[in-house]
Amino acid sequence: MKGKNQKKENIFYIFLTQFIRIEHVFGWSAISFGGFILGMSSLELSNYIIPFLVFLISIFCIISFTFSVNNYYDADSDRINPRRKDFNAIASGKISKKTGFILNIILVIIPLVVSFLYKFEAFLLCIFFLTFMWLYSTPPLRFKNRPGLDIIWHYFGFILIVIWGSFIAGKIDLINWLAAISIGAFSLIGQVENHIYDYSFDKKSGTKTFAVRIGLNRANKILTMLIFFHIVLLIPLILLYTISYYITIIVALIISIIGLIFLKYKKKELTRQMFLVKYSSNILGGAVYSSCLIYYILYLLETPTLGLLNSIGIT
Repeated sequence: MKGKNQKKENIFYIFLTQFIRIEHVFGWSAISFGGFILGMSSLELSNYIIPFLVFLISIFCIISFTFSVNNYYDADSDRINPRRKDFNAIASGKISKKTGFILNIILVIIPLVVSFLYKFEAFLLCIFFLTFMWLYSTPPLRFKNRPGLDIIWHYFGFILIVIWGSFIAGKIDLINWLAAISIGAFSLIGQVENHIYDYSFDKKSGTKTFAVRIGLNRANKILTMLIFFHIVLLIPLILLYTISYYITIIVALIISIIGLIFLKYKKKELTRQMFLVKYSSNILGGAVYSSCLIYYILYLLETPTLGLLNSIGIT
């Protein structure tokens, strides 16, 4: 009995870690949950029990499907790639391709049913959301194998991830769009950074990525441009929300300063560009996004703002 239970636990563990990549599912879902908070109209939590359950089930399944369908179509190439084989349950043979297909279908059906029962508009958006995620990995379009289109997919994909949370919560306003567009730029940085990091292996193995297509030097230049693009997109969030309360200013400053100290401690392990990437996207971006979430909660509590924009003639 113990052996059978152990086997079940192992299969469940494999499903979570090597089929849907649970750590990435949690990370992407957390971003969408931020969108859910920004889509709330009040802090009457009893009003959001059903929307939150719909959100929780749907976002878990949709993001899980995004990674599982990628593993499904990458299985053959990952099988001969020593770096990828043990991270893909189908490639390693721990889950059969037939089982993988069935699991993918289940991950599609669940959010479709849940969103349909919630409201028809959510069902339509869910169809679009799933289709968009499916197109990244699935032939014949398979955006991940189309240099340039692959990073554009990430940009709009992360916008959609944020907007999905806001839509399920019930409201999409300026703050939702500004946060979504900025986080889309954040995802671009991460994607190009990964391409640069994998450049040598990808070029040697014949893998077509954005960095391989345009060359390492150009990819580094574009990464630098994306860093400044992301910073520019953070400015409206800072002006409209971060500087609205003392606590949001303090939180943003604390995260920015502690992050800088931590990265300086790790500076020997980072190139100058990677230092700039980590600080501008992970630290500065995280500081601004965190302050915006706190701003919105204070706004829902009807807490008076500092009115700093009004004092300098900006309304």
